[in-house]
Amino acid sequence: MAEVGHKLIFENERVKVWEFTLAPGQTIEAHKHDHDYFFYPIEGGTLEVTRESGVTRATLEEGKVYYRKGGDTHAATNVDSKRYHEILVELKA
Repeated sequence: MAEVGHKLIFENERVKVWEFTLAPGQTIEAHKHDHDYFFYPIEGGTLEVTRESGVTRATLEEGKVYYRKGGDTHAATNVDSKRYHEILVELKA
């Protein structure tokens, strides 16, 4: 299973901070978010998110913070015509 981001940029006993980038058409393989997390799109876009329950599209706005509960497993594909880039912070228990 893939990591939740492409590059781990910081980690301590409380958080893990990831950089995550998808070029147009690029996919991140299925990965599981074990911890609650939030992410901040630096370059927003539309992702197609694939879970066992089906496929959804999410348009993520640049400069907005999104929070999610842990436990989710999914893959994602950038279906936009531009690069998608975010910083993701996992909150360790």
